[in-house]
Amino acid sequence: MFQCDCPPDDCAARVARYLAGDRAAGDELARKFAPLVYRIVQRVLGPSRREEWDDAAQAIFLRLFANLGRWEQRCPFCKWLPVVAARRAIDMTQAAPPGERVPLEQIADPTPPAALEGDLAERLEVLLRRFPPDWRQLWDWFVQGVPREEMAKRCGKSLRTVQYRLAEILDQVREGLADLA
Repeated sequence: MFQCDCPPDDCAARVARYLAGDRAAGDELARKFAPLVYRIVQRVLGPSRREEWDDAAQAIFLRLFANLGRWEQRCPFCKWLPVVAARRAIDMTQAAPPGERVPLEQIADPTPPAALEGDLAERLEVLLRRFPPDWRQLWDWFVQGVPREEMAKRCGKSLRTVQYRLAEILDQVREGLADLA
């Protein structure tokens, strides 16, 4: 069982430092909670999906850090993180297994509108700048209509990692632009 050491190891202060731009604080949080998240992924995905554990844990951490500003501090961080990680891992169990085809009508049209106007274009650009360079490259390929298998070859990642990252990118873009819909 995971035992939090808050205090003296103040996770809330680390979260605040990370949100203020201190990447080292985020690294400290990731090191501290990586074993816990990994155990959650192992239990939720199970041994039959062992090859997905690393990708899933990484996707969960990326999602957690992208949404860290949403933690409302109604409970200790060390209690909030495992709940969010478990929910995200459960979501992954419902995702299509690698190699399974997704019906074409369920795939968003990657063709961007002819001209994005003013605020929408600016907000999209701000959202995309938050992503690491390799994620922005995936976005560009997605918009260009590059097949996911080809994206995986180009970036040297597994198809599952590409699928997780694209899903996360699309989730964050939808959330960031939701009020315009």
